[in-house]
Amino acid sequence: MKAWLARAAANTVLRGEHPRNRIVRWSRWLPETPTVDASRFQGPGEPHPRHWRRSPRRWPALDPEDPGIRETLAIALDELPQPWRDVLIARDVTGRTVVETSEQQDVTPAQQRAMLNRARARLRERLAERFAGDDG
Repeated sequence: MKAWLARAAANTVLRGEHPRNRIVRWSRWLPETPTVDASRFQGPGEPHPRHWRRSPRRWPALDPEDPGIRETLAIALDELPQPWRDVLIARDVTGRTVVETSEQQDVTPAQQRAMLNRARARLRERLAERFAGDDG
């Protein structure tokens, strides 16, 4: 039993996981969710691999007081996984630091940054769908 426990602890460290991290335990079985559809970028056989096929359209000037924008953001926030939403609100709404947010959410700073980036990208995607139309 001791050998198994030692191997499990060593494997956790080798994978770079925080041993008490509840996010990593369930998130590794979630499907990959790219922030932007890969078909929007040029492939390896094209002139500029990993660059935009076509630049996204510019957004019109948006008024933050517009009820449509508020509704879109509220719906997009509700669609986010709870850990992502908590990190986004802690960082962007309440203005907490990386360290404070990581401690509050019990995640490493790298995991917190990844959740924040994905949450922001999901919100941008929803706003783009609503106000700029489909560029795909």
